[in-house]
Amino acid sequence: MIALLPGESRALFPRLMDEMYELRLGAVRAHAGRASAAVHRLAVVDYFDSLDPLYVLALDEMECVAGALRLLPTTGVTMLNDAFAGALPDGLRVESPLIWEASRLTLRRAGDSRATDAAMNRTIGQLGVALNAIAEAAALAHVIGVFDGAMHRLLSHRGCAGEILAPPMRIDGADIFAVLYEVGSAMDAPFRSLAGDASAPPINLADLERLRQTDCRS
Repeated sequence: MIALLPGESRALFPRLMDEMYELRLGAVRAHAGRASAAVHRLAVVDYFDSLDPLYVLALDEMECVAGALRLLPTTGVTMLNDAFAGALPDGLRVESPLIWEASRLTLRRAGDSRATDAAMNRTIGQLGVALNAIAEAAALAHVIGVFDGAMHRLLSHRGCAGEILAPPMRIDGADIFAVLYEVGSAMDAPFRSLAGDASAPPINLADLERLRQTDCRS
């Protein structure tokens, strides 16, 4: 199941946010190669989370977070334009109401008994299908993905890495890739193939919470 969580409503869903941050933390630890105690939550909650992005969460059958990403419009502050300025040639900035940025893609990793290849494929597929559907609903033309090297390789092996916009940029020992997805069937097809029959229209958790509160008062 895919759930959409507007950043301004994240306080209503602390468990889901904590689970998303734990996925990020696992990725940071794996990259850093450090003991768990040497990396803490502050490493995975960054400035861009304070901008109230739209979080796209893939939930398993127990409604636990299996994967996540966040979306920000490129008309405002983004990772590519502001954190990784210079990643694109000639000082190019991607700023358009028709383009959003997807970043902080995280998935369950090896070490979690639920992180099988089939489960990971399904999660990647669900997130990609949802991302394309969100972009189509918002009348976007493209989505820019900002991924680290490990995530880019994982997506490449599954045929859904997007078009590389520039050579990877080395940041704190990690390769950062900026990739372009053209919204529509070309973007949707490889992700839908991974998702299989698990793809479904996303639900808005904030809307569901408001309905629950209304039902409780009635």
